[in-house]
Amino acid sequence: MGSETGHTDGVAIDDLRASVARVSLEVQALAGKVEDLVAAVETLAPKSSDSTPAPPAPRVVDDGDIAVTVAPLPELAMAAVAETALRGLDSVNRVVSVERSNSQATFVLGVEDGGDLVSEMRRAMPVPITVDRATDGSMKVVLEWSWGRSASRAG
Repeated sequence: MGSETGHTDGVAIDDLRASVARVSLEVQALAGKVEDLVAAVETLAPKSSDSTPAPPAPRVVDDGDIAVTVAPLPELAMAAVAETALRGLDSVNRVVSVERSNSQATFVLGVEDGGDLVSEMRRAMPVPITVDRATDGSMKVVLEWSWGRSASRAG
């Protein structure tokens, strides 16, 4: 009987470990959502005159180079996935620079004339995207992560 209890205890411990892993994934997903909400609330706050100026908006750097900001990317691995996807686009002939701050990354890309960069990004990104274009030629790509579904499938 002692061995049956030891076996049962081992199974119970394994079940608890699996439950802890699922809860951990859920907490990580919620932390990302909280981070996004905090950022959204901060954008609504009135700007005070003594605050530091906002960084300049990304812009077209040189002929054929364009700045693309991708967000949200709360994890460094997500920024690496976005960079890999951008490097593989037919229209992109080089990645000039990458700057990651907070939950976004700005990529300066050397692009070919006549390519459909937005369509290529829609096909290459791991999740659906929304693209906003600025008057200076830069783009903001918002990744539409499905936090809840990916976290609940992980267990």
